[in-house]
Amino acid sequence: MKHVRECREKLGLTQQDLAQKVGLSQETISQYEIGTRVPNINVAREIAEALHEPLDNIFFGKDISK
Repeated sequence: MKHVRECREKLGLTQQDLAQKVGLSQETISQYEIGTRVPNINVAREIAEALHEPLDNIFFGKDISK
């Protein structure tokens, strides 16, 4: 989930902004970004949707749909 930060910053969102969009705490988003915690697939999908990115981009750092 290292790419969450890149995608989030590209949209000009703070961790708190993203947390509010997906119903999580800022601390949880921080943990996902630094890799100390991994979301379940449903949360990962919500994050990807909130960031307007394919799920693959969030996990692997590339959009394989192109």
